[in-house]
Amino acid sequence: MNIYNKQFELREETPAYWHNKSNDLLVSARTLWEAMQKEKALVINCWSTYKMLMGMSFELLFKAHCVGAGIRFGATHDLVSLAKTANFTMSKEENGILNVLSEYIIWDGRYPIPKRSQHLENHWKSQNKVLNDKKSLGGLTVQTPNDKLDFDNLLPIWRNYSELYMDRYN
Repeated sequence: MNIYNKQFELREETPAYWHNKSNDLLVSARTLWEAMQKEKALVINCWSTYKMLMGMSFELLFKAHCVGAGIRFGATHDLVSLAKTANFTMSKEENGILNVLSEYIIWDGRYPIPKRSQHLENHWKSQNKVLNDKKSLGGLTVQTPNDKLDFDNLLPIWRNYSELYMDRYN
């Protein structure tokens, strides 16, 4: 076996590699988030990329759990599915957030359109449901943004699963 194959297998089988890369992506998302807060014009250009990086960070965090537990996870970017595979019970709110972030990993962080128009419609409806709160104002129903994908709101969720990883595999 050559050194490249050995290195590949080592990385494939060592959960710390997966967790470290998850942390790298989290730091990159935070750096982008902080830049967007300082320069509001960046939000227009970087919002999708930020969400893709956050989603990818969760993806590798869940995969780190799977690697540590010896669970095969297949070739998926579906965060809800990966969380279930890693034996996590997610709240309805977390599932909604993870579904939205999954779409940014799969296409919305990288491409202008998904493979099918129905995916775009589903993504927009899902985002609207997850990222806006409905309030009654007299006889009207008003939607207000809830900031669930802001870094400060996603970090505690990420830390929760990272701490579980540290408890289990370190």
